[in-house]
Amino acid sequence: MARPEPDSAAAEPARSEPSPPNPTSAPPLEVTVEDRDHVLVGEQPTPMAPHVIPTGTGFGSVLQNRAFLAIWSAQFTSQAGQNSVWYVLVFLIARLTGASTIGVAGVIIMVQLPTVLFSSLSGVLVDRFNKRAILIGTNFIRAAAVVGYLFFSGYAEALYLITFLVAVVSQPFQPAEGSTIPLLVSDTQLITANSLFQATFMVSQISGFVLAPILIQFAGTTVTLFVLIGLFSYAGAILFFLPGVTARHSAVATSGLINTMERVWHELLEGARSIMADRKLLLALIQITFAPTVLLLLAEIAPTFVRTVLHIHNLNTMFFVLAPAGAGMGIGLFILGHWAVTIRKERLVVVALLALSVAIFGLADVPSLAHEFWLPFTVIGINPPAGLAMILTMVPISLLVGICVAFINAPVQTIVQERAPEKMRGRILAMQQTLTAALAIPPLLLLAGIEAAVGVQGALGLVGVLLFAVGLASVYSI
Repeated sequence: MARPEPDSAAAEPARSEPSPPNPTSAPPLEVTVEDRDHVLVGEQPTPMAPHVIPTGTGFGSVLQNRAFLAIWSAQFTSQAGQNSVWYVLVFLIARLTGASTIGVAGVIIMVQLPTVLFSSLSGVLVDRFNKRAILIGTNFIRAAAVVGYLFFSGYAEALYLITFLVAVVSQPFQPAEGSTIPLLVSDTQLITANSLFQATFMVSQISGFVLAPILIQFAGTTVTLFVLIGLFSYAGAILFFLPGVTARHSAVATSGLINTMERVWHELLEGARSIMADRKLLLALIQITFAPTVLLLLAEIAPTFVRTVLHIHNLNTMFFVLAPAGAGMGIGLFILGHWAVTIRKERLVVVALLALSVAIFGLADVPSLAHEFWLPFTVIGINPPAGLAMILTMVPISLLVGICVAFINAPVQTIVQERAPEKMRGRILAMQQTLTAALAIPPLLLLAGIEAAVGVQGALGLVGVLLFAVGLASVYSI
């Protein structure tokens, strides 16, 4: 998920807002990347583009900007590669640990823990170091990590360690990517560019979870990992074409960095006090943790679910558990993009929480649902094998899970953005990322223990009960 940029407005020089264009005057000159490289000399390294409503711009005009095209194609390639890596890691760990739920949870925690520890400070590093170097270096480090996965694919402990180290190094990547976009496009293209990035982010996530299982199935894990090395290497290489403005940075002095860290800590405390003073904002921040946590729990139990519930020993079939949920998120976001303005956000979140709990109950009871659904078709000679019948029953339920997650995440994110004070919005959004990662870790550990005690269906049933209780409790916030 994309991480928000820290609120750096206080660190920037005062800047006068541009005057509105005179309709009778000549059209303004186009701002090129080269022009900006000269205009920005002597200013802070992450200038904030003025919030201007775009006129007469579209995706075509943005994609004609070769600098933006470089970072956009790198984003798609790197994000698809990263999601493919997560799938391959879950597959490898499940194979090494006998589809152990706690083993898969370990991979997810190794990814989440660095976010808890370092995400709030990553924006400080982005403002003071070379953004282009961060983007290029992170992609090549990810490529090197995949080489490590190749050499140590038979050792779970090594896979955990490599994953943790790469997750630590990757923390500044998304803030650096987000703060680079305003340097590459004109002010009127900024919203279009960000929309394109968000759409590509969703497509690349789904593409990653489609690419990896297909490659594993037909070419094996070794070939898959070599393909991923190529994806990350391409993403790193194409970023060398970013203009010089993305390479400038502030001078870093040890004392200045320490003072900045202290200031960030005080600002985070101020943001925490602001959250605690606004009950609806606090509730929204708690609610927004449920959507990604449910997806992580689904990824955690997918290998065990495939083996013990579907009775399929090919672990690569966990694709049918995860991919529909990703597709459902895309469908949900598409629906919200067209009709969300007519729906009250708080009510939609409550309904989605209750629907999500029902969908989780459905996943827990897939064998019975599959039997009851396909039984009438036997009269006309349609009697699919038990494994196929359960997969065909499970796919639409998993799709519904993804739609519900989108119906929770997008409205709650909007509530957070609306209620967060403007001067604290950056730090509150950064704290949201930390909170989401932190609150996901205990359920991941608990679910592994519960699954060992009562089985994967019982564990899913308990998750459904908890989500239903949260949905009912949220009724009082409407």
